[in-house]
Parts: sequence; structure tokens; C-alpha cells
Amino acid sequence: MQEIISLRESEKAKVLKALESMEKAQTTSPSEEARWKTEKCTVTLYRTGKLVVQGNNAEKVRGQIMEKLELGKELVLGIDETGRGEFSGPLVVSGVLGETNSLRGLRDSKKTKDISQKYGLATKNSLAQASISFNALFLDELRRTMTLDQIQAKAVDSFASLFKELGVKAPVRVDGSGLKTKEKGIEFIVKGDDLEPAISAASIVSKNLRNISGDKEQRKSWKKH
Repeated sequence: MQEIISLRESEKAKVLKALESMEKAQTTSPSEEARWKTEKCTVTLYRTGKLVVQGNNAEKVRGQIMEKLELGKELVLGIDETGRGEFSGPLVVSGVLGETNSLRGLRDSKKTKDISQKYGLATKNSLAQASISFNALFLDELRRTMTLDQIQAKAVDSFASLFKELGVKAPVRVDGSGLKTKEKGIEFIVKGDDLEPAISAASIVSKNLRNISGDKEQRKSWKKH
């Protein structure tokens, strides 16, 4: 069995302190920052911020670690896209509203094997999801007057505005570098889909929707990216 806890860079020190009572083990790869053994499980902290628990008691040990870490619960609206650079099919942008601790078992969709299974976890453990899928032909039409950045920025604005109008008070975090959005206070995080659990969830929701889409049309505007 394997359990994953996604951590921010700022939370690593707390992990090292919380797990110092565990038996230390030798790391086996340069990508590993530290490794421990406990209750017939191996616990590995990767430099990317991923904490992996492997063994028959993985679920139990994960629960114990979460209690030790005492990570604060934070409600976040995470936003990510998939299909932006693809030759065909839709561009999908999704927003997922959820508490970070409930979504820490999710990772960037590009590093996730079973998207449909993780989609089930993302929707089960979050509070709300919203997606917009731009089919290839419609995307070509929009590209006559707008760039992909402008299209994506409008989608981000729509999600941020929707949840604000619903009375949700939560930071909005988006994967990637900054877009010119109208909504204020939106935080853009490079590689955010691997650092912020709510963005990871949005990445998976977008990927799953693109995977099941019936749109396989080629994009005539693809070379203009």
C-alpha cells in the first residue's frame, strides 16, 4: 500500500521535526531528502515536497503523521488547465474548492497514473468543482481575436468571480506564471500543480474531463501558439 502527503516547501521543516522520533533509514536516491522506518512502513520525504508512506500499515501511519504535523486547515480555490499545448481536442480549465488537508493525497495529473481513480478522490474530498471545456473548433474561432493567455485568464476570472459571489472567502491559486486577470489578489504559482493540493485536484479534474471528451478535432490555430 502507498499513501502520499503533498507538502509546501515551507512545511518541510515541520515534517523533519515531527518525524525525528522515527528510526532513520538510508536514502536511496538524490531526489530523496530523508527516509524513515516505522510500523513496517517506509516513509520517504522527496525534495519536491512529496511525503510517501509505503507498507501494509501505510494508511494508519499516514494518519499518525498528519496528527503529528498539525498542519493548519486552509480553504483554497485551486485552478489549473490541461490541453493548452495539444495539437487536437479541447482546452479544459477547472477550479476546485477544498481544504488543503483533505486534498494532500493528490499530485499533478502529469505524475498520476490512474486519472479516473484520482478524479473520484478529488471530487469526493473537495467541496466544489467547476470546469469549462473549449472544444477545438471553438478554440480556433476564439483564437482569431484572443491569445491563449487571454482565454485562460477569462476562465480564471469567471471561477474567482463565481465563488466570490457565492460568499466563499478563500485564496485563489493558479498553476503557472501570471495572467492578466481582472479579479484582484489571484496568486500564480509556478509548478503549483505539484505544490498546492487544490491545484493538484484541479489538474486531475481537467485531465479527466479532457480524457473522456469526444472532441478529437485538430486545431487549425495550433501553430500560432
